[in-house]
Amino acid sequence: MNIKNLFIWLLEHIYGYNVFLPDEDDYNDNDDSDEPVDPAVTLKHQLYSTRLYIPLLIITLYILTFVAVVSPQNQSISVSDITPVLFNELYRDHADTLSCPCSTIAVPYGKIVSHMISFHPVCSSTYVSKEWIQALYLSYASSLLVMDFRTTAKSQFELLAAFCSISQETVFQSLVDVENEQFVTS
Repeated sequence: MNIKNLFIWLLEHIYGYNVFLPDEDDYNDNDDSDEPVDPAVTLKHQLYSTRLYIPLLIITLYILTFVAVVSPQNQSISVSDITPVLFNELYRDHADTLSCPCSTIAVPYGKIVSHMISFHPVCSSTYVSKEWIQALYLSYASSLLVMDFRTTAKSQFELLAAFCSISQETVFQSLVDVENEQFVTS
């Protein structure tokens, strides 16, 4: 089969292609009208419809593909755990499309968080004061029985005062750290 015959065969198939293939009942006279339906006319209309339908289908698919490929796709991405470094990087890369609903992106926690800390009342009582602990010192404590509370009272209250002092220092240092932390809005 040479190229000329292939071209002729292709044209004949394209020219004779009918998408609307008739059923057996399409040529029968089942209409309410009294005019008989000519099968040649019906076939001719079907071929014309096919020749109109195929190019319109191709053009429509081309337009839809073109619009899908060419139109820019906007993507909205929300970042919840943002740091000032990440915000600066995003701003550098996407300055024209980056949006932040807040006027300030970072606020110190100290401006938005309030706290009320309470320690056990014993930590603020006289039982942890230096005067109380010194008053418990007994020079003759070694001559008392081991089971006597007075032999270890000074050491126990010193230990209690140390626990209170360490806990207060730890909490206050943590507060300073939290108040200086930045709350970054997205």
